[in-house]
Amino acid sequence: MKRMYAVDANRVFLLSVLTSQLFVFLISGIGVRDTMLLQFLLEVFMTLPGICYLAMQGQSVKKSLGINRLSGIEWLLLIPLALCVDKIAEFINVVSQLFTPNLVGNHMMELILKYPFVLAFFVIAVTPAVCEELIYRGVLYRGYRKTGVWVAVILTAFLFGIMHMNLNQFSYAFVLGLLFALINELTGSVVPSVCLHLYVNGRSVVLLYAAVNYLKGLREQYIVAEAAGDKGLMERLLDSAHGVPIESEQWLEEYMNMGSGTLTENIRMLLPTFLVALIGAFLILLFLYRKRKDRAEELTAGKMYEAEGEAGSKRNKVVSPTLLIGMMICIVFMFLK
Repeated sequence: MKRMYAVDANRVFLLSVLTSQLFVFLISGIGVRDTMLLQFLLEVFMTLPGICYLAMQGQSVKKSLGINRLSGIEWLLLIPLALCVDKIAEFINVVSQLFTPNLVGNHMMELILKYPFVLAFFVIAVTPAVCEELIYRGVLYRGYRKTGVWVAVILTAFLFGIMHMNLNQFSYAFVLGLLFALINELTGSVVPSVCLHLYVNGRSVVLLYAAVNYLKGLREQYIVAEAAGDKGLMERLLDSAHGVPIESEQWLEEYMNMGSGTLTENIRMLLPTFLVALIGAFLILLFLYRKRKDRAEELTAGKMYEAEGEAGSKRNKVVSPTLLIGMMICIVFMFLK
């Protein structure tokens, strides 16, 4: 019987969407309101269909997902690549806020204000990096790759974007999905995208925690200075806040809801760094591409992606009702938020 890998991938995607949304809805329905717990369960339930699919294949998980070793130079290149990827995502995130609100930032702020750092880092950074990469750059990518490399790169990036179900996250998640898929393709391993994903999410958590704690400290000092009538200290504290309205009781809400003028200024400030990061990422990918060409014999032998030449496999069309239903669910939720 010929295997239809793209159809299998479509089913995993649909079930992943349905399972995560349905189970979290049911858990919320029985009274569970802990935001961090629900966030963690959403990631876990999203991964279950992929785990079940791999179990039914009877193949090594390591082999099926492409959990392969990296060379020394590939590990070293992950450092500058992580910096580039993060700056690219940051710029696209800010630009997207000209058209759609930053729902993720507000959600992260709520979690960070309520939960300890270690727990927030684990749920917001570590869990998505592992769960989402094993599904989108692991199971789905390797399934769609039987149809074509570029089909797999673009489609998994698009699905990764709409899976987040809001326009702000879609904008940069799609671009990150493209970069993650390309780096995995060129290294032959899902490990790089897990590391890059962890860096992007983890850096956001660390910086947000640091910023909030710093501003909260300034706000507390400002209240004391205000009570003492020390206007000089109050002015110095306002300067240290760099425009954040710590003099207001609602300073945190105002801080999170920047005006369009501030966004435009941020875009101008971030543009040079974005362009440098874009060039840097391109050069790193180009280097890996040439390095891959040097390993042409290994690649054509199928050692990196062994399923390319599996007997009985069938290159098949990607589009199916299952895929369209899964995409429709994500897009509907995206525009409802």
